[in-house]
Amino acid sequence: MSAEKMTCQSEKHQHHMCSLQAKGAYAEIERLSSKPTVECGICGAKADSLENICTPVKVWQEEQLS
Repeated sequence: MSAEKMTCQSEKHQHHMCSLQAKGAYAEIERLSSKPTVECGICGAKADSLENICTPVKVWQEEQLS
């Protein structure tokens, strides 16, 4: 993620998916995104919990659309 796209000011940013990816914490990313329900409106990262996303938006599963 480029610096100009970085708008998250959360004190918990180190637990957000984009921060974890920057650190190379792929095992933790996999654990935190096994059943994603939210997506980051900035970078598109998906997670199980909105606590791990900078700007959360809902993830629509195919079964929710039918």
